[in-house]
Amino acid sequence: MKIEILNDNDTVTTHIIKKDSQNKENKIDFISSQSKEQNALNIINSYYNNSKTILFDDTNKILSATINNLNLEKFKDKDFSMLFFTSGSTGNPVGALKTKQNLEDEVNVFSQLVKQYNIKKVIVTVPFIHIYGTLVGLLYPLLNDIDIILKEHFLPHDLLDIIEDNSLIVTTPLYIKALNKIGHKKDLKSSLFISSTAPLDKQSTCEFINKFNTNIIQLFGSTETSGIAYKQNNEELWTPLDKVEISVNKENELKVKSPFVSKFLYENGFKNINGVMQTFDYIEINKNRFNLVGRSSKILKIAGKRYSTVQIENILEEINEISKALVFVNNNHNDKLRDEILDITLESQKEFSNLEIKKILKSKLSNLKFSIKLYFVDKIPTNAIGKKLKIN
Repeated sequence: MKIEILNDNDTVTTHIIKKDSQNKENKIDFISSQSKEQNALNIINSYYNNSKTILFDDTNKILSATINNLNLEKFKDKDFSMLFFTSGSTGNPVGALKTKQNLEDEVNVFSQLVKQYNIKKVIVTVPFIHIYGTLVGLLYPLLNDIDIILKEHFLPHDLLDIIEDNSLIVTTPLYIKALNKIGHKKDLKSSLFISSTAPLDKQSTCEFINKFNTNIIQLFGSTETSGIAYKQNNEELWTPLDKVEISVNKENELKVKSPFVSKFLYENGFKNINGVMQTFDYIEINKNRFNLVGRSSKILKIAGKRYSTVQIENILEEINEISKALVFVNNNHNDKLRDEILDITLESQKEFSNLEIKKILKSKLSNLKFSIKLYFVDKIPTNAIGKKLKIN
């Protein structure tokens, strides 16, 4: 297989990948957020050399501090191929230790999921230092001998120009929404888009499928669990991936057991979870599938009914003047009889009033009363895979 790098000066750099191991040392490698090209080559090299690889986003100051304080001697005795960290946006960064078996089991399941599309090349818009990019954008083509196409920064038109029949495009909701906005169309019926890192709302999904005559598979998972479930095109419910067992606790929060889940997590020490992960994702099971309402910490309850803050963000981002919305549930108030308060941050061309925002939300959600705190910023920051970050 080969990796082709599309350079900004219209040249192409090609790397031929040979699947050979150079050594079998118990070596620990660090791979930080360099260029996609360098990250891809370094990860492949570490993978075939049987190194223990710690991947991290060095633009994340909290995570960089965590990496600097690691006692590497403690990691030498642990069985892992790659260690991925959560962003730490909802607490301290947590490291998930993935063995080769964890990684390869998931790639095999994903390969069967997309087998019918007869993929000939993989186009990657996401970075490789996060588990989604590594698994789907790098290890899937690597283990299936499929060529990879990279560009450091894809513009929507760049992406459309290079998509051919039987292409797999590994991307995010941000790219899907950006492609919806451009005037150019292209028939992509023989291609497949994979979207992850955040939910893609149904309106954007349907618009994309209709505009480009193509297919989307959304993946739901986390750093700790890896892939959990998927849904295709405009399906409402999530289907657990093969080999993934789901259940719920008394709060209806998702519990995951699968061969992809880490045996060990690291957060100021090692925790043995033995392939079972209790998440904070509130779900509603429907036979063998489920509806994902949202993280329990990001669910607004109004008179007993639950709404996800992601759902609220999508409603606000449908307004022309609003580029991005970031919504959190604020429980820090003294009146226990009141429902939660919504903290809403807007990246917007217009400074809306609280009354205007409430009217927009009530038109889609409910006529019930709820409280909001409204903030305006020039820019809502995002991380390397497009996740919106809370502004302190």
